[in-house]
Amino acid sequence: MRNKLECSVTACRHNEHNFCDLPGIKVEGPGARESRQTCCESFEPRGGSSNSAGSCGCASAETAIDCKAKNCTYNNDCRCEAECVCVGCCCDDVTGKSGTECCTFREG
Repeated sequence: MRNKLECSVTACRHNEHNFCDLPGIKVEGPGARESRQTCCESFEPRGGSSNSAGSCGCASAETAIDCKAKNCTYNNDCRCEAECVCVGCCCDDVTGKSGTECCTFREG
């Protein structure tokens, strides 16, 4: 399944005009009970060197989402089933993945 993904984390090297240039992202937060307890594991800071071979360089509105937030109502066997997902910032200065969150997370 591919999800429509909006990403407002402009500090991420994969963000191109609020779209992601990865074919799929990973959301972490196995024990999360609210969105700020999740994060985008695929976050990489702009300007840093990358070991990521997954970047396709072609930002898209759709991507696959591997989700470890097992308490989320949209999680089905580690796959996100939300039609539209928003990844955002949970702090003003995002320098690492802990500054990101899945804003679509809903405890279920």
